[in-house]
Amino acid sequence: MEAFVILIFLLSTGFGTSFSSSNDVSSSIQRIFTTTQEAFQAPPTALSITTTTDTILSIKDDDLESKVTKVLLEQARSYKLNRLLREDYDTYVTTATFLSNKIPREAFPNIQDIPHPQSQGDDNTETKEQDYLGRELVADCTVADVPVGENPIEAAILELTRNIYSEKTGIPRSSQKGIIGLIDEMQAFMLSPKGADPKVQQERLLQTLYTLMTPVLPPFYRLFMGWKVPSTAAGDPEWLVNLGQRLNLEEGKSYGPAPYAPLLTSIVAPFVFGFLVGPARINLRNDGSYGGLVVNKCKFLQESNCKGMCLHSCKLPAQQLFDELGLPLRVIPNFDSQECQWSFGEIAPPVESDDKWPQGCLQGCTTRRTLADLKTKGEAELANCY
Repeated sequence: MEAFVILIFLLSTGFGTSFSSSNDVSSSIQRIFTTTQEAFQAPPTALSITTTTDTILSIKDDDLESKVTKVLLEQARSYKLNRLLREDYDTYVTTATFLSNKIPREAFPNIQDIPHPQSQGDDNTETKEQDYLGRELVADCTVADVPVGENPIEAAILELTRNIYSEKTGIPRSSQKGIIGLIDEMQAFMLSPKGADPKVQQERLLQTLYTLMTPVLPPFYRLFMGWKVPSTAAGDPEWLVNLGQRLNLEEGKSYGPAPYAPLLTSIVAPFVFGFLVGPARINLRNDGSYGGLVVNKCKFLQESNCKGMCLHSCKLPAQQLFDELGLPLRVIPNFDSQECQWSFGEIAPPVESDDKWPQGCLQGCTTRRTLADLKTKGEAELANCY
């Protein structure tokens, strides 16, 4: 099987045109086969993955044969990493962490628990500073910021989002542009008496998302992705509800999600939510299943540096949105690197018992300082923001 894959690859790249005779081609193919066969056949262990990685790094990549060999070895390594992720997550994390300086981060099938190579670790181990609720602070991101911005389409969607959010919350538009302006408006709502309740923050953001989706998209998604029978309670069109009744289907009953929903949603989601979170790429969930995507560096979290807004204006509303659409979602931000794993099809635990959600406020959060000042002044109605 491996030899067949190699031959197809060589033919598709015009491999033979680089050699003067068929003997040269045959010899080169034999060398490639010999080098890569063991990598493809080896079990997905830490040792075999490390050995394959070292072999890849030793290839000089200065001719076509070397390039083909390297590509095929990378495919073999990817296959073994995927298998190890599915079969033994703890060993996968240990192996990937060990090789994180040798393998490009985007080549790992999942990076949820893999320290970022640029991370400087927790710099808050000695201060033990606490937030205004007496919880130990969470260390700030130690990975360098990336420039934020939007293309014209994203800028237009973001402008529309801000108008809807302002209408739902009653908060005036900020003079700042783009994502910075939206963050200013969300922070203003969080610090206002009417936005003090985290549930209200979540509701307003969820209302904003549903408005953005228009009345058309939610019923379509629930039906074809969530496999949920149309219902009046969900706000589905009357004609669609009547159709389900004529087919003797129980209104609102879920038969899904569809087996293809996690993967298809992970493919589309980077384009849908990119204007809020920035570039993302498809990966695997931590159980090795399809349906994952990872935000490279969340611009919303980077610019706000606020766990409260991350939780109540992104993580929980997004999870509730997809749950109502018929597909569970778990959002797992990494506060050290500001990457964020979205796992479609995975049920999210309550945030209070979520071992991936650290308690306490971020060390450098400006909202925390504002809340502490307001609490000192007797503004007792302000709720726990995170």
